[in-house]
Amino acid sequence: MLKINVFPYTTLAVLCASSTVMAQESNSLDLSLQELMNVEVTSVSKQKQPLSNSPAAIYVLTNDAIRHSGATSIPQALRDVPGLHVAQIDAQKWAVSSRGFNGRYNNKLLVMMDGRTLYSPAFSGVYWEVQDTLMADIERIEVIRGPSAALWGANAVNGVINIITKHSADTLGGYAELGAGDYEQGFIGARYGTKLSDNASSRMYIKGNSRDSLEHNAKDLDSSLVDAASTVDKSNDWHHLQFGGRVDIQLENDTSLTLSSDYYTSKMNQASNIASMDAPQYRVFYSEEVETEGFNLLSRYTKALSATSEYTLQTYYDFADREEELYHLRTNTVDIDFQHQLIVAQDHNIVWGLGYRYISDDLTSMPILTSSEPDSTQTHLWSTFVSDEIALVDDALWLTLASRFEHNDYTGFEIQPNVRLMWQVDTKNSLWTSIARAVRTPSRVENNLSVNALNIAPSDVSPLVKLFVVGSDDYQSEEIVSYEVGYRFVPAKKWSFDTTFFYNVYDKLRSTSDGTTDLSTFPNYISQYTVFENQYDGYNYGAELSSMWAVTDLLQLRINYSYIQNEFGDILGQNTQAPQNMFSAMVDWNMTDNIDVNLVWRIIDNTELLSGNGTSFKSIEGYKGVDIGVSWAVTPDLMLSAHGKDLFYSSHLEYEAESILLPYQVGPSYFVKASLSF
Repeated sequence: MLKINVFPYTTLAVLCASSTVMAQESNSLDLSLQELMNVEVTSVSKQKQPLSNSPAAIYVLTNDAIRHSGATSIPQALRDVPGLHVAQIDAQKWAVSSRGFNGRYNNKLLVMMDGRTLYSPAFSGVYWEVQDTLMADIERIEVIRGPSAALWGANAVNGVINIITKHSADTLGGYAELGAGDYEQGFIGARYGTKLSDNASSRMYIKGNSRDSLEHNAKDLDSSLVDAASTVDKSNDWHHLQFGGRVDIQLENDTSLTLSSDYYTSKMNQASNIASMDAPQYRVFYSEEVETEGFNLLSRYTKALSATSEYTLQTYYDFADREEELYHLRTNTVDIDFQHQLIVAQDHNIVWGLGYRYISDDLTSMPILTSSEPDSTQTHLWSTFVSDEIALVDDALWLTLASRFEHNDYTGFEIQPNVRLMWQVDTKNSLWTSIARAVRTPSRVENNLSVNALNIAPSDVSPLVKLFVVGSDDYQSEEIVSYEVGYRFVPAKKWSFDTTFFYNVYDKLRSTSDGTTDLSTFPNYISQYTVFENQYDGYNYGAELSSMWAVTDLLQLRINYSYIQNEFGDILGQNTQAPQNMFSAMVDWNMTDNIDVNLVWRIIDNTELLSGNGTSFKSIEGYKGVDIGVSWAVTPDLMLSAHGKDLFYSSHLEYEAESILLPYQVGPSYFVKASLSF
């Protein structure tokens, strides 16, 4: 018989508040591994279920884990998740991916915060530097490696990152933090939560940071461009301000309403280069200050119709404005999502839903960037999904059948099915397997934009050649069929083992054709046009491992490791390779009653990626780093901490933006922080 996951809202609120109080009064090391494995997650099936019974490769970052790591941003918190490749590009920008296809504009990883999708519709990727919140307010981050498009839709191709913030009832009272260091020049945050009535609570927060530039090393740049880049300002510092709030209201015993909003503004310096007509490099370097701002409004209404039925209606509006020398992009997104969960005949746990998303964007382009469409465009996405979790054997074997059906303006109708099987062998062993199909739908850049990506110097037999990459109405969705098998083993209260094996087959990956040649401007120059197509395919396979050992009640060791073998051929139109080996070892030690120590040692293998000019592959050497954090609870309300990042090894290049930005090196850094609860 299935166990219903629908509770009256009052009961749920009490349980949430109680768990939070216990977490504040006791250290996470006091929890048994069985309890940690039974942390409830929602990203796998859109309903609450224990992590140990989730038929997917899922990893959960708790609030305690984030605090111990000293992460001041979401990408930093994700650094050591197995299967994720997280690399810093410059002081603000990050490349984050699951199982390959990393890059500044990674478009195969769906990222959400409290149900709101975080991506730019221009390329279906994430501007990580403007997706933020007060880290102390994050309840947990759920990371799924592998396709989850059957429930979450297109672009959940290689994984889903779901950032879940705390209920406002769990953040009553005041909180403030202040920190400073070398790279982290200064950061500040504050939050105040209050009980509005017996049935309502709220919080407001504000945070800001100033980060110093990373260093540029000329050896990381193509030798033909070193001279041209020598005089440009390499500054890439970053200043960010954000504030927002949340209100949670219990309307009736079985009905709740959540309202939230955030606003951010950022100023970032960057050094860029674009194709030009100027000899001898035929590229021009320049420095600029990028300005961005945005805000969002979200409403979520939940009602339990009975002990076996509950529905949720969520709507949000998101505005983003980004102004660079290359382009000025302004987007407006309206999203409506309805979801209904019900138990049928005691053996079927059904979740189904309907969704609609409207996006309008206004793109003001520069000379090297043009569009075949008007500056302003509108796109519509309609979707429905259904998932049925069938109890084949009570409390032992579950089969989940799910599929999502979507219609978008670029490729029309898409189907994304998924079959999952979960077998709870006994209290110590569980097995799961999954077969899924997912698609990555086109973005505007592949549909109707044209970019003068490169100018080729004239020769004795040819004038200057201007190379354009052009979007196409015929561009199709990229596809994946993924096969996964997972095994979880908890042999004792002090040790757990979680591993996943996967095999992914990709089809219709982005490529470019030879295109056409325009001779109308000869002999000054000629124009060569290459058009986006879907001619590449390939596959990868690998394994991911996470193991946790409670050595004593005061000392905990976690090992995360991932291996991936990439088979995509020699030349591709996007980054496909992930580092073959990624390893992290983490130690949490309660040295005394009020002093905690966190140690991390990570090893990242060589990375193959497109070079900055986008015309060839280059290899980035593997690197190592050690993070050390020490926290001292001076009083129950005052915490002092010191953190060192990427210690004991020399500065290194982690990633290079596959477009127009200079490469920067990540080196050792430190900061100190004070936090106060009141």
